[in-house]
Amino acid sequence: MLMIGEQLQQARQARQLSQEQVAEQLAVSRQTISNWETEKSYPDIERVLRLAELYQLSLDELLRRDPQLIHAWQVASDQVKLGRYLAVLLGLNLLLTLGILYLNAFFWLTVSLFLGLVVCVSGCFYVLIKLI
Repeated sequence: MLMIGEQLQQARQARQLSQEQVAEQLAVSRQTISNWETEKSYPDIERVLRLAELYQLSLDELLRRDPQLIHAWQVASDQVKLGRYLAVLLGLNLLLTLGILYLNAFFWLTVSLFLGLVVCVSGCFYVLIKLI
């Protein structure tokens, strides 16, 4: 079973293109093409579409045989979803806190609680981002 790096290299060589020529057409560096072909990194979905078009291969031919690439994209997709979820939670938290600030008679106590909450939430985001 060929991995995507081997497939990209074979397809490029079959069309007698250099890494520099492919890099120029995709607006990336030659080193990026080399990294894809040696599987040190993977192309994003936009670049995979352009590579498939350039090499005249179907996406199925490129993707079906490389479970590592599919897994890498799934992880990236999950990270984006988690980031959106956390952003929504932070927004709701801020709205709730501002509502409490507006309605509360103990303004300075609420301000200090709000600042503590912001620090706590920021710390949680930092830890979550480091875990991802």
